Amino acid sequence: MDPLSGKVILVGITGGIAAFKVPFFLRELKDKGAIVKVILTENAKKFASKEVLSVLSDGVFDSLWEASIPHISVTEKADLFVILPADYNIIGKASSGIADDLLSSSIAAYNKKLLFFPSMNSRMFENPIFQKNIDYLRSCGHLVVDPSSGPLACGEEGKGRLPSITRLVLETEKALIPDLFNNAFCLVTGGGTREKIDPVRYLTNGSSGKMAYSIARNCYLAGGNVELILGRNTIAPDADIPYRITSVETAQDMFEKIMDRWKDVDYLFMSAAVSDFTVSSFPKKIKKTGKLDLKLKRNVDILTELKKKKKKQFVVGFSLESENLKASTLKKMKEKGCDLMVGNFPDSIGSNNTSGIIISNSGEEEFSCSKDELAWKIIKKIKS
Repeated sequence: MDPLSGKVILVGITGGIAAFKVPFFLRELKDKGAIVKVILTENAKKFASKEVLSVLSDGVFDSLWEASIPHISVTEKADLFVILPADYNIIGKASSGIADDLLSSSIAAYNKKLLFFPSMNSRMFENPIFQKNIDYLRSCGHLVVDPSSGPLACGEEGKGRLPSITRLVLETEKALIPDLFNNAFCLVTGGGTREKIDPVRYLTNGSSGKMAYSIARNCYLAGGNVELILGRNTIAPDADIPYRITSVETAQDMFEKIMDRWKDVDYLFMSAAVSDFTVSSFPKKIKKTGKLDLKLKRNVDILTELKKKKKKQFVVGFSLESENLKASTLKKMKEKGCDLMVGNFPDSIGSNNTSGIIISNSGEEEFSCSKDELAWKIIKKIKS
């Protein structure tokens, strides 16, 4: 799924200092196939030049008095209108119905939802008048993404930083996707669990956590309230991504964290590579002398235990198989009480791509695609 491909995105840039980041945002939109047009205020030109923006977009407009009547012609074909950064002034104009330049007039002429990314000094952001204005914009159906916290350009620290480019793109994509989950709680497990042998050695596997991150991202795009429970993984998360991440080590740890949340879960995506066995571990580092026998015992089977406690939850399981993929996946789905089961092959571990089969009560579907595409296939299957 690529929600930006072929979409016309109109970006309004104000005179906030964070405007210098906009070219990076435009480049990401273009890389994802969007058609990008820009409205530039006079103050914004102090931080982002018209010449640079022209190279990175499909057109830049900066005057209300152009012959094409841009506040009408540019807005009528836009699939989404993004205000970035949205300074104190433009939020005040938009909420009060003031239209005295090209950007504010374009906002007045746009008849779909707007996406605002406020960025300013934290005291300005917390000003009760400003908060009242963004509450009003939200009540009109527009989207306002709160800024991040951290060091500000003025030397102070607080809430007011423009989020990362990754977050900006994510929220732009989300604004173009139907709300399928309606804030339902989506719990996603991922990565590989580790079972301690001694203080420095473990039984584990090569799971990267990529599938879990793809599921979490797509659940968020589809309107879910998302939490990731992660074992060992190789992904460096963006601090601005708006879902919770809880780290665990062992299979038992993961089971306990799931159970802590179980009564609130609407959808569980069990994509973690959970160790089938645990070890009677040694309290001290094992010396490299002679033969070593490890005593293994069966680990907790999380899906089997959850089957006993399942009520309203929709459970998605994953089955990694070397052979007889369809039959083995179907068997596991029935044994473990899953509503949908994804079967794939061992070569998917650590890869960006995967292949296999999705089985649910509504039928089956073979796939060979990226993990991000698979995540969306699963969500569509759930909500079909």
